[in-house]
Amino acid sequence: MAVTIKDVAEAAGVSISTVSYALNHTGPVSKEKKQKIMEIVKELGYVPNGMAKSLKNRKNGFIGYFANSLYGVVYGEVMRGIESEMDRHGQEMIAAKCGPMQDITHISRLLLERMVDGAIIFAEKIPNDVISLLASAQCPVVVLDRELEAPFVSTVLIDNEDSAFRAGEYINSLNLKRVACLVGKGFDGERRMAGFRQAVETFGLDCPAGWCIEGDWQEETAYHRTAEFIKGGNRPEVVFAFNDEMAIGCIRALQELKLRVPEDISVIGVDDIEKSAVMTPRLTTVHRPLCELGEIAAQTLLGMMKGEESRRILLPTSLIQRESCIKARV
Repeated sequence: MAVTIKDVAEAAGVSISTVSYALNHTGPVSKEKKQKIMEIVKELGYVPNGMAKSLKNRKNGFIGYFANSLYGVVYGEVMRGIESEMDRHGQEMIAAKCGPMQDITHISRLLLERMVDGAIIFAEKIPNDVISLLASAQCPVVVLDRELEAPFVSTVLIDNEDSAFRAGEYINSLNLKRVACLVGKGFDGERRMAGFRQAVETFGLDCPAGWCIEGDWQEETAYHRTAEFIKGGNRPEVVFAFNDEMAIGCIRALQELKLRVPEDISVIGVDDIEKSAVMTPRLTTVHRPLCELGEIAAQTLLGMMKGEESRRILLPTSLIQRESCIKARV
């Protein structure tokens, strides 16, 4: 006899509505209780009704791509890589945005009921427990921008720590020591901070805690925060922005304050977006292979759908030297 939601509720010692809330992320359930429910769901092999119906016909013909955004300089490049690879293999795809301000109830249900044959997930808001519950031989998953070890889940990452360490290494090679950072939150921000802190310790760079400025990954935020920082009497030799968009906002602010880049203050970014190569001055940055990230994610998922094993793939970065950094005067 098939396991029902009532069986799950009884085993967990909660109401049926609480189980429903936990599965669909629609109500106030504590983290501990939710984890217990998810463990019981896996232990009992509970399958929601929609999922059970879809399993009769195993293949739906679609893979799903779920991301924080479907456009922009980063997400657009990843999307381009995924699309090109899916088109090359004649694979149909559906894409959905899972931004921080959105209710993901319908997306969680889509995943839990396995209405796709596989998924690429580039959205922090979809929690690990849902991904672990979803992933199976019939519906493998590839995750981007997170570490997750689970059956039928592969991870494809760009080496964030190395990208930040490379930036610090290059700053040191220019004999620049006083460094300010424009930072962002989330998985990428944490990993880049770890890599840069390693560079600070390795090369003896001077980056006080108060010089790590929250730029929210946005050009406009970085523009305003940089202006406030400089007007406050701070004068770094170089600003390391955790992405190119913040670096561009930083340069705008410095130029409006009549500071020359790089003669007065050098600036280095991360990503190597198209705009970084055509602005004035052209931005020195760390290249992240975003389109390749999408291509490899798609290749990995298609391989898993044919029975290949899960794996963890880490893509390297490379320094692109242009015009926004200059060697310190001796």
